[in-house]
Amino acid sequence: MSEPSPSKHPVIAEDMARLGGLLRESLAPHLAPQGQMRILNLACGRCDEAETLIQVGSELAGGGSVEMVGADIRIREIRQARETHAHLPAEFLLEDATQIGRHQQLGDDFNLVFLRHQNFWHGQELWKKIFDQGIAKLRPDGRLVITSYFDEEHRLALRALEALGMEVVSNRRNKASRSLTDAPGKSVDRWVAVLKRRGT
Repeated sequence: MSEPSPSKHPVIAEDMARLGGLLRESLAPHLAPQGQMRILNLACGRCDEAETLIQVGSELAGGGSVEMVGADIRIREIRQARETHAHLPAEFLLEDATQIGRHQQLGDDFNLVFLRHQNFWHGQELWKKIFDQGIAKLRPDGRLVITSYFDEEHRLALRALEALGMEVVSNRRNKASRSLTDAPGKSVDRWVAVLKRRGT
């Protein structure tokens, strides 16, 4: 699979290039080679990262099959994701991520569960439910990845995930992350963390 095509929005393309590099560096040492790759992207919005995730997933799968399922409660964003990424091996569900477990047909064998810019700061109990649902969809040897906009939120989210039985195996500060001019102290994919089930 070739590298993601340049975005119509160069700033987003740059963000995705940085995210892709961080995911490769963070996941490769902690995710054994996979014959196939199933990715669950929770609260995905319009899913700017779809092509990047599938590209990285293809590399980790060693050329095996890759599929991604994205889920978000916002119909406008899901419609946009479906239209923009119709060429990808991806499905986008209009779904409350706290209820993703009711989609039993999805299975619980995802190699990777991804949450970009989780919003733990503004709804801790809600995000604990989302984290818990994501963890339940992971294979025993699967990995969960979060990215965060700012330091304190990232710290709190990791603490919540650890309380749910996860263990941090990689936690990287994206030193090239793009600052948000209207939100001092926040930047795009400022932190990228990889977690596994404790004891696996």
